[in-house]
Amino acid sequence: MSNLNLYRIEKDRIRENLNKYTKKAFKLLPKCKNPHILDIGCGTGVSTIKLATISDGHVNGIDIDVTSLNLLQRKIKETGLNNRVSVIRDSILTMDFPEESFDIIWAEGSIFVIGFENSIKKWRRFLKPNGFLVIH
Repeated sequence: MSNLNLYRIEKDRIRENLNKYTKKAFKLLPKCKNPHILDIGCGTGVSTIKLATISDGHVNGIDIDVTSLNLLQRKIKETGLNNRVSVIRDSILTMDFPEESFDIIWAEGSIFVIGFENSIKKWRRFLKPNGFLVIH
């Protein structure tokens, strides 16, 4: 196993300690039956998997790093979430979805890649009416 993969695994362990905050933030949202969630900059999918397990909806994890996404694919298989989690390899700078596609857009740190103002302008069109953009 490469040093980079070991680094990602260790980073996941640290990140998993923060899952309680993902859960807490999600519980602050009004109940939404079967939400369609976009996890922007999902990396290895720690938050993606957590969102799938605490909601009854479908989560799309998007990231550009293929190695991280491969780890996410493995986690999806291991947790049996194949029907509830999709993986998309794309850049958050160029991603494109139909308007009003998501009930929730989740951004844990990724908003700083393109800046707060640019992110809000670009991503808001992907939200359904009364949808939520969660930044944390």
